[in-house]
Amino acid sequence: MKDHSVYVALLEKHLSAKRLTHSINVAEQAQLLAKLYGADEEKAYFAGLLHDLCKEMDKDEQLQWIAKSDIILDSILQSQPQVWHGMAAASYLQNELNVTDKAIIDSVRYHTTARAGMTTLEEIIYIADITSKDRDYPDVDEMRRLALTDLSQAMLAGLQYNLTRLVQKGFTISQDTFNAYNYYIMK
Repeated sequence: MKDHSVYVALLEKHLSAKRLTHSINVAEQAQLLAKLYGADEEKAYFAGLLHDLCKEMDKDEQLQWIAKSDIILDSILQSQPQVWHGMAAASYLQNELNVTDKAIIDSVRYHTTARAGMTTLEEIIYIADITSKDRDYPDVDEMRRLALTDLSQAMLAGLQYNLTRLVQKGFTISQDTFNAYNYYIMK
């Protein structure tokens, strides 16, 4: 395993202690899932560690990072500032940290919205984020069980959980999230 201390130091500059702990927990969960599902453990750890790099940045700064990328925010995504940090972090990785690995960039980008036809690494980061040991919500133990037994079923359950939360809060739902749900329900 590579030394990630430089990235932990970067996270310490950008994140609260609670969010830093979450990021480390997601990295560890992602590495575990990568080992279980035959994905690259180093990429999973790295993507998990940096997935929330831009989470606590000002929304305007997140939009500036997104503007530096090829990501186009449609009207629905423009109304969802709670998901911008994934896209902003993907851009930050590319433009500031010179990460060129598309698998890592996409797994960070889609950890908030998901999408149809996700790669195993993308699924791992999405699921690691909602099953890390710091998460505490109803049915988290069932989500963790699914994560360790069937990644596709975990994705479906995770999407159902997140869609329910969005609907209950009266939030808009991105096309990527709808497409992901339809993809996994048909899978």
